[in-house]
Amino acid sequence: QLWHVGRTSLPDYHDGQLPWAPSAVNPETELRNQYGEKKQTATPHAMTIEEIAQTVKEFGDAAANAKKAGFDGVEIHSSNGYLIHQFFNNQSNLRTDEYGGSNENKARFFFEVLEAVAQSFPTNRIGCRLNPSLNGVFGIEGTPDTIPFFDYLINRLNEYDLAYLHLSEPFTDVSDIEFLESNIAKHYRPIYNGNLMINNQFDRETGNKVIEEGHADLVAYGKLFISNPDLAHRFKLKAETADWNMKTFYTQGREGYTDYPTLEKEKAKN
Repeated sequence: QLWHVGRTSLPDYHDGQLPWAPSAVNPETELRNQYGEKKQTATPHAMTIEEIAQTVKEFGDAAANAKKAGFDGVEIHSSNGYLIHQFFNNQSNLRTDEYGGSNENKARFFFEVLEAVAQSFPTNRIGCRLNPSLNGVFGIEGTPDTIPFFDYLINRLNEYDLAYLHLSEPFTDVSDIEFLESNIAKHYRPIYNGNLMINNQFDRETGNKVIEEGHADLVAYGKLFISNPDLAHRFKLKAETADWNMKTFYTQGREGYTDYPTLEKEKAKN
């Protein structure tokens, strides 16, 4: 993944300087610094046109470095309230220049990044990750313009022969918010013509179901893979999966990351 967190960062990571973002809007969230200490976010620095161009170039440089390092492809992380997502959202992007306002303008930074990355990888080696119904998490709030914007963006992505489009189901219950979409895979499968990957809270059964129903081509697993390093093997055997420990997420050291046992090691202990 290639990503830039934008305003969801702390001055601690930038020698005391403010994080960059589309506009000077504080996400009002709590983050951990490099020492694991929790701190409130600061109001970010609104990027200039020159700084936007610099950041686009840095995405391109990151892709070039990935190519040199031997990676087969890259995923552009345009989700979870990070920098690219901040350009998409009307509450984090208050710009009145060519990077704000209309759907085309709000998508401009993303497509410039995509074109920069495509200088190193063919588009069929590039994936893009989006989270259309993110709400109340990572400082992002959905608005009535949110789903129409993502409909526009994903329609445009049909012009690119991407490796896949990686979407997330809502992180929180949005069923009572009439302008947000509760069933992301089902909504975007008819819109997007390429390989569609979906994630968030799937297990073996629900993962198989979303593919069997034709709403997605692939399912991504994150937290379940952390607590089950042999997840594919467990799925094949229809074996029970281990629960993850949220208390160890984003903490220091190996606990909660590399110390979960495989199924064989669990059996050996019993």
